[in-house]
Amino acid sequence: MSKRKIVTLLMLMLIFILTVMGCSSKQGNTKPTETKPGTSSESKNTEKTNEEKASEGVASTINLDKKYDIKWFQWGPRDIHEDDAIIKFLNEKFNVNIKVERILAKEYLKNLELKIAAGDMPDVFKYPVSTGSHIYSQLNEDDFLLDFADYASKYELKALQSYIDRPGTEEFREENGVFQLPVRRAGISSVFVVRQDWLDELKLEKPKTMDEFKNMLQAFKDNKMGGDNTVPMTFVFGAADFLGLSTGYTGVNTWGKVDNKWTYESIMPQYKAFLQYANELYKEGLVDRELFTSNENQAKSKFVSGKTGVIMSSTEKFVALEKDMAESNKEAKLALIMPMPEGPAAVPARVSASYTDPFVAIKKERDEDFLARVAAIIDFTHSEEGIKMLNFGIEGVHYNMENGKKVKTELYDRDILPSIGHLLAMTTDYSLSSGDVEGILKENYDYSQQFGIAPPFTALSYGEVKDKVSTIEKKNNDWVIEFVTGSKDIDQYWDQYIKEMNDAGLITLTEAVQKNRQ
Repeated sequence: MSKRKIVTLLMLMLIFILTVMGCSSKQGNTKPTETKPGTSSESKNTEKTNEEKASEGVASTINLDKKYDIKWFQWGPRDIHEDDAIIKFLNEKFNVNIKVERILAKEYLKNLELKIAAGDMPDVFKYPVSTGSHIYSQLNEDDFLLDFADYASKYELKALQSYIDRPGTEEFREENGVFQLPVRRAGISSVFVVRQDWLDELKLEKPKTMDEFKNMLQAFKDNKMGGDNTVPMTFVFGAADFLGLSTGYTGVNTWGKVDNKWTYESIMPQYKAFLQYANELYKEGLVDRELFTSNENQAKSKFVSGKTGVIMSSTEKFVALEKDMAESNKEAKLALIMPMPEGPAAVPARVSASYTDPFVAIKKERDEDFLARVAAIIDFTHSEEGIKMLNFGIEGVHYNMENGKKVKTELYDRDILPSIGHLLAMTTDYSLSSGDVEGILKENYDYSQQFGIAPPFTALSYGEVKDKVSTIEKKNNDWVIEFVTGSKDIDQYWDQYIKEMNDAGLITLTEAVQKNRQ
């Protein structure tokens, strides 16, 4: 082969090598195709782990590959429909299967305690702050609870972090983290729903005082308005609603001041006068004799069937009561007794605290991807989009906008609860939905906002002595049943009642409250 041919061949080979090297160089510098955070197309060899990102102060990504079941437990007036559009939306968005188990409020705490004892603990659940704080304390002490602040920071969940930082939620935070998120709800009192047609027939006005209220109930009974076995008044939440009448006697809710010192409402001198009034109603058959044992379905059945003239209920149940009554008795007319009848303290309404009834998430024996997914869902439900959806539903599904107003569809009535929104809204901020009502419920909402009295603080304000609250409340409940039913004379046993309340820890609790609220 001639030298010229050899040189030419070598030049061609060099050009080929340089071309191949150039292509390889370009391919190595190309950015990988962008994918959703955490999907399987991410390269585990080139992507940094979440642990590495955390050490560098970079937000971790949430892996959505695996589908998880999430057990969600809470109380509420009705179950979620199997085709619920909001649950379907959340399931598809986060690749989960949210299983909501709902139970009546009165039976909730006992069922939650049984689930925990049996090892069947839900993944996300609420607890009633007034009676269930011992559950939170024990689970937190045993390191069972997810730290919402930690996950908000780790995965850059801005909506969750913003909710954690809301003014008013301070007392729900621990020094080492945030292991519970309180629910914000508007301060709406329970309502007295009355058979207006009974009042009209008896030519009675709505009562303005507790004495007039008692006279009205007596008239219902004497005239057998609901038949021979007329129950003048019943209560959706049993004794809890009935004892809420105490505000008209004490002028406070849970705690108040006597001689300028914080005092537990249930040992105030005015509370004794209330118990005497309550005993009279019970003894004379003017209130449901089963109020200490029945549940809300039983109470509602008595009212809808026409046996009862007044039912004390939470505001959101009014629409359902009105609908059910119309189906069973088209002649019946319902109204609200508003403002509430005045007692000696002339205080019109008892309302809920602004932030209360927190929920928690269980981290024990759950893998990191699962916990991150739970945190992401909670982040969404606390975002502007999520709160709006849980309060009012999905536009185009639950309502349509016409001339700037929401026009509700049939699915709205199926999925959305009046004054609450969706059932899951009860684990976030449903004060928006509470105000988005019309007619008599709007009047009640405005009245409650103006005149209602909320507890000055919750059981979580008690510091290290908060564990005594459940014992004190059980002691109080036991004695109240005895007093109201007449098993024990109020005058004769009042001093013993006070002593046993103090022995149960009330003195220590009161000292803590007075110290913390100076």
